[in-house]
Amino acid sequence: MTDRRFTVLVVDDDPGARLVMRAALLKAGFEVRLAEGGLDALRQFRAAPSDLVMLDVDMPDLGGHEVCSVLRAEAGALLPIVMVTGMDDVASVEAAYQHGATDFIAKPVNWALIGHRVRYLFRSRQAMQDLLAAEARHAAVLNAIPDLLFEVDIDGRFLGYRAPCADLLAAPPEVFLGKTVEEIMPPMAAAVCMTALRAALEHGSSTGKQYELPLATGSTWFELSVSRKAVAEGEKPRFIVLSRDISERKEAEARIARLAYFDALTGLPNRQSFLERVDREIRRAAKRQRKLAVLFMDLDGFKNINDTMGHAAGDLLLQWSAERLCEGLRPADLLSRPMALATDDRDGIELARLGGDEFTALIVDIDDPKDAVAVARRIGQLMRRPFMLDAREVRLTTSVGIALYPDDGHDAATLLKHADTAMYHAKRSGRDNAQVYSASLTTEILQRMDLDASLRAALERDEFHLVYQPQLDVASGRIRSVEALIRWTHPVRGLVSPLEFIPAAEDLGLIERIGAWVMRTACAETARWNRAGLAVSVAVNLSPLQFGAPDLPQMVIDALAQTRLPPALLELEVTEGALMENSAATRSALNALRDHGVRIALDDFGTGYSSLAYLTRMPIGNIKVDRCFVAGLLDGGENEAIVRAVLGMAGSLGMRVTAEGVETLEQARALKAMACDCLQGFYFSRPVPAQDIPALLSRHWTLDDPRSSDVVNGCTAARRPLSAVR
Repeated sequence: MTDRRFTVLVVDDDPGARLVMRAALLKAGFEVRLAEGGLDALRQFRAAPSDLVMLDVDMPDLGGHEVCSVLRAEAGALLPIVMVTGMDDVASVEAAYQHGATDFIAKPVNWALIGHRVRYLFRSRQAMQDLLAAEARHAAVLNAIPDLLFEVDIDGRFLGYRAPCADLLAAPPEVFLGKTVEEIMPPMAAAVCMTALRAALEHGSSTGKQYELPLATGSTWFELSVSRKAVAEGEKPRFIVLSRDISERKEAEARIARLAYFDALTGLPNRQSFLERVDREIRRAAKRQRKLAVLFMDLDGFKNINDTMGHAAGDLLLQWSAERLCEGLRPADLLSRPMALATDDRDGIELARLGGDEFTALIVDIDDPKDAVAVARRIGQLMRRPFMLDAREVRLTTSVGIALYPDDGHDAATLLKHADTAMYHAKRSGRDNAQVYSASLTTEILQRMDLDASLRAALERDEFHLVYQPQLDVASGRIRSVEALIRWTHPVRGLVSPLEFIPAAEDLGLIERIGAWVMRTACAETARWNRAGLAVSVAVNLSPLQFGAPDLPQMVIDALAQTRLPPALLELEVTEGALMENSAATRSALNALRDHGVRIALDDFGTGYSSLAYLTRMPIGNIKVDRCFVAGLLDGGENEAIVRAVLGMAGSLGMRVTAEGVETLEQARALKAMACDCLQGFYFSRPVPAQDIPALLSRHWTLDDPRSSDVVNGCTAARRPLSAVR
């Protein structure tokens, strides 16, 4: 802003005085307006405010003092108002200031200096405006800070304060002003404050010191930022202290710590928390030369329940399972809770959830591995009790692996890995049991990993093939059907047993792809035989997991269409377990296949539930009696009674019966005498490649012939040894 932009209003009833003042101010570079009296001055100022007003004191219409008072009231404190008067006594000067004058000039006026005097007044006004603007900015900054501000000396004595929220003060201002922090605050909080002051005295500032303060609104956390204040030489050091409420931040940190160390669903420690605790206990056990155990637990059957009943039900079941697992601890045992991380001197058991349906437990200070086995068995017994979920009884069991320190590892990660290995062995041993780790289990796991890797590539490498075991139609004495059985020739290991690779395929989620390959291959080879004039049907086994796929019926129908095999020549074998695990979905799939003309057989009957209810609900046309009953058939007793009962029941329900595991002529004759429809076993043939089937289809078996021979194209053929393995 330049001088020429400033406007001066000169008010004087003397025209000569006005003109002389005007000339002096114009020469100094100011714009000048003239008013001939007090009333004229007020009118002009209100119409167009000036930057400075020069007032004569004595005027006839309205005196200078009165005009000054009105202008000060209307224009504010920053308008420079100069009283020009011939009276220079003290009373006149005081009167001018009392009415709001900024300065006064005594007559006669020194016209050479008047311009400099006015410029000084404008600089003073500008400085005042700048100061007020700075104060406003500072006030706005302070108003935006919700923190407490204090001025204290090196003794911690409160000298001043600013508190946007009085609820955050440890005491009312009239109580703490003039007193020290040690007199007002609890000892621990006061010690933190004094430490921050001493740090600021040494370094000029201090940040990050925190303390907790009990207030009427509850426990509150504060963080201090302290800055040393400049003081006159010889004065005590003073400090500006900013005290920030960080309670919400502390709560957030606690929540983050809980998320980092505790499972949100069950409230139990998570993997990280568990591993850190195990490492601490290992160090302690090493000093005391004591043992500890890590238990790795997996809920058997949880995945099926979670998939069937939904994730909400699964989460609820996991919470209940966590509570149930806690019950397996001895009354003197420790159960880990959220504050367990802060207690390093507690003994007993800590339970944790690793994720999914996997839980772990740490048992410290044990005398014998049997102590850990006893805990595992107690947990197993508790977990066998049913849960009530949506008014439905749900049962789970637990497979437990146990690893011991120092026998099985010297760090948490190794113990957990070995406990996991032992748990996997418990799964493979039938589930619902506990197994203690041994080094041989690691070898088994590595072999299984190699098997899994090879199995994933087996389809692409064309390493699978089918063999077929004939099924004798008793009435005609001829082979009318065959059962398709998958075989895997491993490039290194050679032939791998289906008992080994089928469960692995199920675990890896490969069973649907492998099952679809078996279905297409079996249908294609059976269609080829029938086109060659060989009347034969084929039976294909279905895994229980295949019923979890909604496209199972379509997969079978597509295979029949692609190979042009009539649906009546395909029989699907299902186990009792598959029927019971998901009866609604299974019944829907089987009914769809039955409606398409596909036949359904119940495999291994008698070894599972043997429920008559699902026999009548499911579209079953053939029952296969398990080999264990056929093996003891000739001994009489229960096995014979069971076989007769199955045959009688099937006859009344209009179902056919196939007996598996027939290995002798006597067994075959006995089953024929009982009116069994179909026989299958080594007595007739072991499973053979597809190219051997046409020769078997031409044979005729005469079970009534006492010479125990079969007739091939009208000729007698010697029996094949019975030592072949299926």
